[in-house]
Amino acid sequence: MSLKDKLQELISVLNEAASINFPGDPDFCPNTIRWSEYAAPQPGAVVNVATESDVQKTVQWAVKNNVKFLAQTGGHGWTITWNIEKSDIIINMRRMNNISVNPKEGHAIIEGGALVHEVIDAAYGEKVHIVVGNCNSVGACGAMLGAGFSRLQANYSMSIDNIISLRLVTAKGDIINVSATENSELLWCLKGGGHNFGIVTSAVVNAFPQINDGMHWESTMVFLPDHIEEITQTINDLDMGEGMSIHYAFTGLPPFGFPAVVLELWYGGTPAAAQKAFAPLFKLHPIHQESSPTPYNKINEALNRGQYKGGFKPTWSVALEKLDPKAARDLWNHFLHFRLRHPSSKNSVVMFECYAFGKVRQVPENSASFPWRNLNFHVCASLFYTDPAIDIDVNAWGDKFRQILQEASGMRQNKVYVNYATGDESMEEIYGYDEDRLKRLRAQKAAWDPEGRFSHYHPIL
Repeated sequence: MSLKDKLQELISVLNEAASINFPGDPDFCPNTIRWSEYAAPQPGAVVNVATESDVQKTVQWAVKNNVKFLAQTGGHGWTITWNIEKSDIIINMRRMNNISVNPKEGHAIIEGGALVHEVIDAAYGEKVHIVVGNCNSVGACGAMLGAGFSRLQANYSMSIDNIISLRLVTAKGDIINVSATENSELLWCLKGGGHNFGIVTSAVVNAFPQINDGMHWESTMVFLPDHIEEITQTINDLDMGEGMSIHYAFTGLPPFGFPAVVLELWYGGTPAAAQKAFAPLFKLHPIHQESSPTPYNKINEALNRGQYKGGFKPTWSVALEKLDPKAARDLWNHFLHFRLRHPSSKNSVVMFECYAFGKVRQVPENSASFPWRNLNFHVCASLFYTDPAIDIDVNAWGDKFRQILQEASGMRQNKVYVNYATGDESMEEIYGYDEDRLKRLRAQKAAWDPEGRFSHYHPIL
């Protein structure tokens, strides 16, 4: 029996707001396309669920029919570990995007299909902050399950540290509550390795009163590459306190992609406080600078340019305790060499993500399975291109990118944030080298997903 024929049984029991698309349908591509098409899933159908019950029934149907499935919201995960083919399905969560904010009680309920910008808009409308990611079109809950880096972690720690409870559809198709008092060991696993244990249909999270009435601050600084060592060392030495975050990038300036060094600074607070916090960077010599107060619901817009879907965007990352100025120079030369060889890759980027981890380290290390609270910088490189003929060159470039950073780091072991991992790393590189942590993750994986239904995104093996 074909997949399409098998799915007739499922569609008959789904909510009337749900639907199923097949290749060739007008809505199939919009509901399956990912940020990067490199090594992307190739499903034979997409089930557009509308309710928690739809998710449960879809999982139960898939298990009964031995069909592999992958839940998807924003479609931004770039791993090469996907194993979804024409006989398998995508569970598209996007119709489950309700957000309910309760400022008085200090919490919010986020459905599993909500995007980051939808959560921020809902929070802003209620004059609160919710700790979610920095890319507007990413799924809020999906990013949260890896740890959830955020500009707001400078004040409130990461997304996982603000989870109150989760609703989860398990590999058996059961719906369970997960919190500090219900399935607490599973909650520990979900806070850092959550993509391996089920589908989160909703999350209850903390909501905080707005900083400075929701008016934050941002600045864009453009530099000539002559200043790379100076910029890198200044960031290394900067005291990243409350309110502060930095993205330091090698990228192409629009519209023609001229290679440049760019700093994006963000601050939760007043311009005067921002000027004081970032004073060492303002002493450098940008060729262009723009600074302004910005409403918090607009603070992510500086990153919107690179969030379009389609094309190949393989990505590599390394997590570091400190930045090395010479390694940054070597990366610039490596980046420039690729750009000159492949001019169409003008939107490619090397990004040094520099967040404040003071509040993150105030949370006990053993409160979550996330292993890298002691690391300060997460460096990512994404090559944007459309011609698969250069794949070999691209992968060689990515290997060299990681080698440059690893050799300069002085760390004996490679480390990478799960949400930024490529998929060719070991479990230890992603989930940590502590054997007790790995034993706990593996034990819960065996208990909750013994057949590996949720093993498409950096699987726990």
